[in-house]
Amino acid sequence: MKKIALPALALAMAPFFSAPAAAWEGHVVECFDKVYVAPEYKYTKHLVKHAKTMLEHRGKGKHMQVVRVHYPAVYEESRTMVRPGHYVMKPAKCK
Repeated sequence: MKKIALPALALAMAPFFSAPAAAWEGHVVECFDKVYVAPEYKYTKHLVKHAKTMLEHRGKGKHMQVVRVHYPAVYEESRTMVRPGHYVMKPAKCK
C-alpha cells in the first residue's frame, strides 16, 4: 500500500507546485537591442610655441644658400570627458 500511496500523493501535489510557474508566463510586447554609445569628449588646445619664419644658412662651401623657413605654431590638445560611455535600448524586431 505504501508503494502506491507515495506516487499517488506526488501526482496529486504536482499541480500545486507547477501552477505558479505557469501563471507567470506572459507574451512578448516589445523587443530591444543593447547598443553601446561611445564616450563624448570636449577638446581644447593650448598654444605652446608661436609660429615663426626665420632665415637659415643651408649647404656647404660653394653650395651655401640662405633660405626662408616657416615653422608652424605648436599646440597642445587636452580632452575632457563630457559624457561617459553607456548602453541604450534600441527598438528591434523580435526574434
